[in-house]
Amino acid sequence: FEAVFTRYYSLVYQLAYRCVGRSDEAEDITQEVFLRYYRMPPQATGEAEERAWLCRVATNLGLNALRARQRRADREERAGDLKRRTAPDEEAQQDPEQHALAGEQADLVRSILAELPERQQVYLLLRSIGLSYAEIAQATGVATASVGALLARAEREFRRKYHERVTATS
Repeated sequence: FEAVFTRYYSLVYQLAYRCVGRSDEAEDITQEVFLRYYRMPPQATGEAEERAWLCRVATNLGLNALRARQRRADREERAGDLKRRTAPDEEAQQDPEQHALAGEQADLVRSILAELPERQQVYLLLRSIGLSYAEIAQATGVATASVGALLARAEREFRRKYHERVTATS
């Protein structure tokens, strides 16, 4: 277990963080992934299968956290009590304007990502952490030859939605 934890902690955390965009939530998700691995490890035959399992669980938990966050925000908005909480961190204190712009951009990307079908979200997230087409195929259960087309479709849809948002706010 320790070897798997040491080898994949950074990968799992990075994937979780890209899903939720908050270090505390990403840490919780990462802990949950490894807790699940510890309690019931996958019946993987090799390192690639193990990595694919960890990525799949991290992605699923990250997407679940995003959906839960969206449901909470929707409830708060309906109640008229939507408040955005931000905690200043060291990076924000160094350059608050740059940090705010980066945060807005990251929020926009996560918001658009959440509008995509779940499969497209998964492909984009897995690719964003540097997984190869073969690793994405293994993590999602599709043929390696299909990954390129599926990613292209997801990227095209993401760009379309991004362009719509950016031009609508300009």
